[in-house]
Parts: sequence; C-alpha cells; structure tokens
Amino acid sequence: MDFTLVLSLVLFGLAGGFLSGLVGVGGGIIFVPVFDFIFRSQGIEGEELVRLILANSFLAILFAGILSSYQQYKKGHFHAKLILLIVVPAMIVGGFCSRLIAAYDWYGNAEFKLLFIGLLAFTLWRSIRKKSKSNTDDAENIPKWKYSLIGLITGTVSAFSGLGGGVAMIPLLRTVAHKEMRTASAISIGVIPIMVLPFLGAYAMSNNQIHLDGIHIGYLQLSYALPLIIGIFIGAPFGVRIAHKIENHHLQFIFATLLTILIVKYLVEVIG
Repeated sequence: MDFTLVLSLVLFGLAGGFLSGLVGVGGGIIFVPVFDFIFRSQGIEGEELVRLILANSFLAILFAGILSSYQQYKKGHFHAKLILLIVVPAMIVGGFCSRLIAAYDWYGNAEFKLLFIGLLAFTLWRSIRKKSKSNTDDAENIPKWKYSLIGLITGTVSAFSGLGGGVAMIPLLRTVAHKEMRTASAISIGVIPIMVLPFLGAYAMSNNQIHLDGIHIGYLQLSYALPLIIGIFIGAPFGVRIAHKIENHHLQFIFATLLTILIVKYLVEVIG
C-alpha cells in the first residue's frame, strides 16, 4: 500500500473511533463505506465483496468498541448487567447469520446495499421522531426478556449490515427500555465488542477465494485493518470524553446528520 492510502485509513479510523465513543455505534457507519470503496476499487464484486466488507468492518469495530467501553468503564458508565442480557442472544443469532453469509453464495451486493439503506433510514426516522422524556422508574422495571429481544434484533442487524448493531440497539434502548441517549450509547458500545467475536470467528475460519496483497486470515485483511485500528486508538477515547460534555440533543443531532449523509450516498449508488 502507498503512504496516501495508509494515512487515509488512519484518518478514517480516527473518525470511526471518535464516532464510536461519541454516539455508541461502533464506527461501522464509517468503516463499511471505507472497505466498500477499497475492495470495489480492486474489482471485487458480488458475495465476496460483501464478505470482505463485513469481516473487516467487524475487525475495526472490535477495537473501537473495546477502547470506547474501557473509557466508559473509567467514567462509571459501564452497565454490565444490561450488557450481558443483550449480548448473549446477540452473539448466538449474529454468529449463526455470519456463518451462513460466509459459507454460502446467496447474500450479494445488491441485497447488502438495500438492507444497509433500509436500516439507516429506519434508524434516522426513530432518531428524529419526537419522543416523550424517558422515565427513570419505567427504565428500571423493564422485563429482562425485552433486553434479550433487543439482543436478538441487534445480532441479526449487525451480521447482515456490518454496522456493529448500534443503529438498531440505540433506538430500541431509547423506545423499548426508555433510556436516554447517553445511557443507550454506553450500553451499545459495551455490547458491540463482545458481540462481534463469533462474527469474526466465522470469517477468519472461512476460505477466502480472493487473493489480495498483504497479511490476511480468512476474509480478515490485516494490512487494511491495522491502519484503521491505529486511528481508532486515537479517536475513541476522545469521542467518549466529548460525549460526556455535550447535551443529549446534540448527540442526537450528530447521529441523525451522519445517517442522512450515508443514506444519500448509498441511494445515489443504487440509483446510478
């Protein structure tokens, strides 16, 4: 890789890590388009393109989630009990879906993009929709099965989109569990790095039929992921610090703005 690409990946990693710490989405909304561009520019299409995007997005998300979660833990915002209730079903269903995608040729680029746009649009609608103020008493009395349901939805969404699950988890935590934005983000970023472990296992153990330059393990292209991870180490702690200094409605606005940009980008590609 040339120096310009390496530097660009570091900068995108910084941006993805920052957003991971800021709004709790894992950084996939940055990493997915980046890997889409990189692998598409090398002539890769179809099911193999989707596998490479998903696998390497999850690898970057793992580090973004670990660093952001650690920062939340240091600030006393690590909700271990709720994270466990969500992450176990998310790992089970997400790992199963990832194995199906990695092993069989049925989930192509067209389906991937349409699902990606649909999820972003749904999340944007839930983010800007007027909501009543969260009720702390109600939030404390949410049945455990509802958190498990959130986990099942999150694991499925993450496996098929490469987004880390935050785009589904945060709106669900806010509407179903009545969590404020900052708390929902902290829970989301705690779930994400644990949840993606079986996803990564599925892609690492799969036979990659595309031979690219650099070090790789299955579909995990370490040569491209490592510069991103360097940027993540810088951006994620900074994102968490900023998240604890600004108002909830500012976090919601940043989240909604980023989703809008990505929706427009992918709609242009699909239509074109």
